[in-house]
Amino acid sequence: MTQTTDTTPAAERARTRMAQLVFGPPVAVLLLRFLLNTLAESLPSVQPLSAVQVLGDGSLALDDATGSLVWQATMPLLLALAIAAALLLALWLAVRVWGWRRVAPRLLALWLAACVLAAAGLALRYANHAALQPLPEADATVVEARPYPSTERGPGGAMTVLTLTGDADAPRRVLLEGADPRVLSPGHPLRLQLARGRFWGEYVTGSDAPAAPRVDEPPVAPVAP
Repeated sequence: MTQTTDTTPAAERARTRMAQLVFGPPVAVLLLRFLLNTLAESLPSVQPLSAVQVLGDGSLALDDATGSLVWQATMPLLLALAIAAALLLALWLAVRVWGWRRVAPRLLALWLAACVLAAAGLALRYANHAALQPLPEADATVVEARPYPSTERGPGGAMTVLTLTGDADAPRRVLLEGADPRVLSPGHPLRLQLARGRFWGEYVTGSDAPAAPRVDEPPVAPVAP
């Protein structure tokens, strides 16, 4: 009975410490994410200008062009799922070879390192957005534009594939907030206000794209190419 009484408090402390190490870091990361998102609401709204594969001159079939964009957009998710599957397989093999008692401390260390990296990534993303460096305005030409509905996570507008003047072989994709995709026919000229992130990336801070009409306004007829 004495041995049980002496070891029970130690076991309880060990379980409490383990629970704090397992659940405490992700809770801290979530709180940091909430704080940074709240601070980001006071920053100017910008949209990333990202590279896409060449889609041709607009002669691709609608389904082919849309499928190409969807595939490019889902690539990061597919890559993340593949990495997660590989990590789970590695964990299963490690437990079979060395046993859970030897793997658990190393797994906990990796878990803490992942949480630290996630927090650092959130802080860097906020700092990259908060310290944008203005770039000269650029002329662009629309390749294609699709409607993009607004969601709780962001605004809607026209998801546009375009080429910058002088760089026609490198099409870019950007969400033009509040723009009317029906007016942005292939070949439509645009004027973009650009900025560079503090550490990486280019962003569109504004454009002269025609705004989508309000619900109470009559629809705008598309402009002939």
